[in-house]
Amino acid sequence: MKRPFILALTCGLLTTAANAHNGMIHIMGTVSSTTDHSLSVKGTDGKTQAAVVTATTRFSKTDMKATVKDIKVGYHVMIHATKKGDQLIAVEVKVDAFKMKGMSGDMSGMKMRSTPGKLASPK
Repeated sequence: MKRPFILALTCGLLTTAANAHNGMIHIMGTVSSTTDHSLSVKGTDGKTQAAVVTATTRFSKTDMKATVKDIKVGYHVMIHATKKGDQLIAVEVKVDAFKMKGMSGDMSGMKMRSTPGKLASPK
């Protein structure tokens, strides 16, 4: 009796998590160029992606409203975008949303090497 309930609960939670992104594409990195109509962002993997900025794109900088003109080359950004044809359309741009001292970009590929019970030594 418990197994079907746990299975149903797990499936429900996974479905909710998958729908939370609503098909959005996430771009994280450092702004490499800007125009009035687009932002180019270089990720930590070295790849640059461009996102088109529209009249409905929402901008925020440290939890305050901003505009595309407030975004400068070198800023750390996270962009939530949708794909339309071969273009990425920026829905929301957050400046310094993920900035951590000494770190930037997508940390998903970062390797952590350590022995259990010991701190990893810096390289």
